[in-house]
Amino acid sequence: MTGFDWTAYLPVAMAALLTAGLSYMALLRLWPDPSGRMTLAGRPPTQPVFLFDGTELIDATPGATQLITDRPDGLTERDALLLLLQKDFPDLAAEFDNLPAGQTQQIMPLNGTPLMVTLTHKAGLKRIILGAQDGDDVDLHYAALARTAFGEELAMLRDLSNAAPQLIWREDNQGRLVWANRSYLAYSDRAAENANIAGQVWPGGKLFADLNVNLRDDGKANQTRVSLRLRGENSEHWFDVTSMPLDGGTVHFAADANAVVRAENAKREFLQTLSKTFAQLATGLAIFDDQRKLTMFNPALLDMTGLPFEFLSARPTIDMLLNRMRDMRRLPEPKDYSSWREQFSKLEAEALEGTYCENWDLPDGQTFRVTGRPHPDGALAFMFEDISAEVSLTRHFRTEIETSQAVLDTIPDAIAVFSNANTLVMTNDAYRALWDIDEEEVMQTHDLRDAMTTWRDASLPSPIWPRLESFAAATGLREAFSDRVTLLDGRHAMCHAKPLSGRKTMVRFEITKPTQRVLAPATSRAHTAKIAKR
Repeated sequence: MTGFDWTAYLPVAMAALLTAGLSYMALLRLWPDPSGRMTLAGRPPTQPVFLFDGTELIDATPGATQLITDRPDGLTERDALLLLLQKDFPDLAAEFDNLPAGQTQQIMPLNGTPLMVTLTHKAGLKRIILGAQDGDDVDLHYAALARTAFGEELAMLRDLSNAAPQLIWREDNQGRLVWANRSYLAYSDRAAENANIAGQVWPGGKLFADLNVNLRDDGKANQTRVSLRLRGENSEHWFDVTSMPLDGGTVHFAADANAVVRAENAKREFLQTLSKTFAQLATGLAIFDDQRKLTMFNPALLDMTGLPFEFLSARPTIDMLLNRMRDMRRLPEPKDYSSWREQFSKLEAEALEGTYCENWDLPDGQTFRVTGRPHPDGALAFMFEDISAEVSLTRHFRTEIETSQAVLDTIPDAIAVFSNANTLVMTNDAYRALWDIDEEEVMQTHDLRDAMTTWRDASLPSPIWPRLESFAAATGLREAFSDRVTLLDGRHAMCHAKPLSGRKTMVRFEITKPTQRVLAPATSRAHTAKIAKR
């Protein structure tokens, strides 16, 4: 087995070394030192020097590198240098970007500090040399500047973390507490008795020892809600904890969620109370969301419509609900399907405007009053009231009233009934014929005084009218009385005044045999002529 003959590659290796050496010497010649000495960047070793290719730092002296070592996370070397010099050289960024090629510019500080910057643009590269005007050790000046610039930011971040109302703390990979802000420490002091937990490091026991955080694989934040009970307090404190993975551990941010939890509990209790209230209502309730799907209903709706609970709990739409009700004959029967569909459209459109209210007469004789009302966020609420008994009672009363009126109309005596407020509430045909007034005139006769005006105008003066007025106005025990009235056409009538229940008054005129005509007073001739036509 023959060995490797490295001598064959010696010329190639020597050529590569020579090329690298020439390139290195060419780079040195780009930055000749004023004294003629050639160094790595052509500068005395005591001066911080930065060499940039565009915005990328490609070389720097050890002192220069040390100045920006403690820069904030996410800040490039160029931006860190500009931040370091911003206070004394506020225009350095613009001068750095706009310096023409082949030019060298010396920049003096704005506030008169013993510092200076030499900026050179040559061969596509830019060099920044930090110097001191008084010839002192420039590293001392810029080291102090770095401590001031970056130290102010660190102090500001420290103050922000301590002033934050959120609880902020950091744990290592073993779950041990390694850092916490002032808010966290304040809660830790209040929960001192809960601090004796094995494995703690500092500053005592962890507040959320049972915090179970499942960090996401993508490295994003994870959120969870936890409670904390402090020593001597019965109520729990709630926090929304955001956890983020960090190198070597996890950082947690806990925001006070007491107000949110109380609001959610109040909302839950309100909804429970509302649901219990709805469950006791005799009115059927159906609430549809903006997609017209059923979101809430009460037991009364089940009882009134006969719809299965499974069907309603499946959140049917308005059309599905009404179609099912029609199949079960729980809707009014229209003449045709088209008009029925139009009724559905009318129902929804009018409910949106808050104007829908109709009575549904069902085929089985029941009557529902259906009312539609708009709700927030485009929702609709429909209320179903079973008014069958009310409608039946109303019809019964109407029948009784019509029967009573028919009976009154068959009586030959003229009858008028007045309420306890002396308002005319009922007359018969004989009354309207005697005084020659029609239905419209009866409606215009509002009370006893208007009616007595009509009676006086059609009759001779009589002492009965003042007595009748006093009878109707009396508040105590009243006794019926009668007296004779002579009409202008010569007929005689007996006027009977009788009290009724509820402090009502009935006045009845019984016509006797006509006698000869009497001369009507001049004030009543027009009315006499009207009666004479009969």
